[in-house]
Amino acid sequence: MLNSIAVNREPVLLGDVPALAEASERTVLVVRHSIRESLRAGSVDPDLTPEGAELAQRCGRLLSGLGNDVLFAASPRTRTRRTAQCMMEGGGFPRREVRDCPELGDLTIFAHPVNFEAMLRTHNTENVMREYFSTGHAEGLKDMRPFAEELLSLLTGTPFPASRTVIVSHDVLAMSILSALGVRGFLIEDWCGYLHGVLLTRGRDGKWTAAYAVPDYDAGKKHRLFV
Repeated sequence: MLNSIAVNREPVLLGDVPALAEASERTVLVVRHSIRESLRAGSVDPDLTPEGAELAQRCGRLLSGLGNDVLFAASPRTRTRRTAQCMMEGGGFPRREVRDCPELGDLTIFAHPVNFEAMLRTHNTENVMREYFSTGHAEGLKDMRPFAEELLSLLTGTPFPASRTVIVSHDVLAMSILSALGVRGFLIEDWCGYLHGVLLTRGRDGKWTAAYAVPDYDAGKKHRLFV
């Protein structure tokens, strides 16, 4: 799967996604959720901050040209579902239910999902992720390349009931795909920004292309991991 997908190493603006979708047979955009409350407050399922809700609405406006044949989906977390809802509102999309997408949840990278809460309790997340994105391996996590293969098979093989699909997920999933494909490498100091993600487009020839999607070229403002 990794070798069958073409790579565009130039970042793609969210505002350019509608035109790219128009020229493609199928489009799948996977973005990280918007700015959330701190995980250090004790919840593994925090809501968006007011700033996060506004950012999601703004990014929805950038995607408004996708039209009505678009499906919004999200992992089963408050912050992802709220991001999808705010994007739909901001872009003026028809009010529909956000489709559940547990296959793209934040626990899917763990070989044993209970490890997630243990990492938060020990504040060891940054060390684990530093190792993971440096080497592609870390104790308790699925190896990056097979994990990326798993995600890409899902994203390109699922017959979503719309020609354009927007999925709100988590940074580690987007980063695994982009890193494994060689679109962009990430370090802990260069963490994936909010509403950044992966754009997958299938051309008329049936071939998929992957690119790094960002709200704007100055969207490199990073937020420290798991604050």
